[in-house]
Amino acid sequence: MRSFALCLPLFLLAACEGSKTTYSGTAMGVYFPFDGGRDAEYVNADTNVAWHLMLHKVEPTETTEGREVATFEQSMDTGELLYSVKWSVSSQQPIQIEGWSEGTGEFQIFDPPLVVANANMHSDESVSTETGGRSWTSTFFGPEDCPVLWGGLEWEDCAHIRIDDGDGDDNVGPAFAGDYWFVTRYGPAWMTTTGYAQWTLSDYDWDSGGA
Repeated sequence: MRSFALCLPLFLLAACEGSKTTYSGTAMGVYFPFDGGRDAEYVNADTNVAWHLMLHKVEPTETTEGREVATFEQSMDTGELLYSVKWSVSSQQPIQIEGWSEGTGEFQIFDPPLVVANANMHSDESVSTETGGRSWTSTFFGPEDCPVLWGGLEWEDCAHIRIDDGDGDDNVGPAFAGDYWFVTRYGPAWMTTTGYAQWTLSDYDWDSGGA
């Protein structure tokens, strides 16, 4: 009996003998939205933290060597500025932190920028950066569930990323170090940052005009 080889389409992740498909990893840029004006509010899992964390995107954004740079401020709901972080992203390039400042202090600009994620990453893949006098490691653990207080949403594909500042202590170091669960279109839904238990998204506002 004559046998025939069956070649399935590539989108079914099968191929004829002698050919192979390649999985490039998760596209990370969709988890870091910069468009429009963005404000978010977070509640801490530790009930002793009575205040809420407020996140505000500063307008307008900047451009550095072809990369769009957006500054995000983190404040107490009393108005006290805690810290600010300059994030950058460009098409098919790494997601980076260009610098940060504590309170109303001067920005520490990272040269080179701190790489938070490559343009595409596989689960449990890490990237390391030597900058700002520290050895940083950022790890993408893959998509995970992250239900939030705001609207009772239960996202199922949050990108879990850990930014490790290399000092071995979660209670000291740059304020933005820690674990993040990013969701497409909104950014961080959960955060466990230096010195704090998990922050959970409790309110969100987006303005297409970027006011």
